[in-house]
Amino acid sequence: MIRLPEIWDMILTYMPRGRWVSLDDIYRMVKRYGNLDVEDFEPQSPTSDIPKWKRNVRNVLQYRKGTGEIQWDGDTRYLLP
Repeated sequence: MIRLPEIWDMILTYMPRGRWVSLDDIYRMVKRYGNLDVEDFEPQSPTSDIPKWKRNVRNVLQYRKGTGEIQWDGDTRYLLP
């Protein structure tokens, strides 16, 4: 299963700086460059079809938003300053 620091490293490596990027584009980036395994694609909860790895991406973004390392537009886009 992909770990949160790996997700953050991918964001820092592949996300362009100074440009707003949609959450869907970040998902595509992590799916493309991440070493996702079977466990990553299991549902995030018994009542959801969303895979665990997407929840983990959102958790990373939420945490880094709180530390000021990434900005959020209040909707679905993120910015690396």
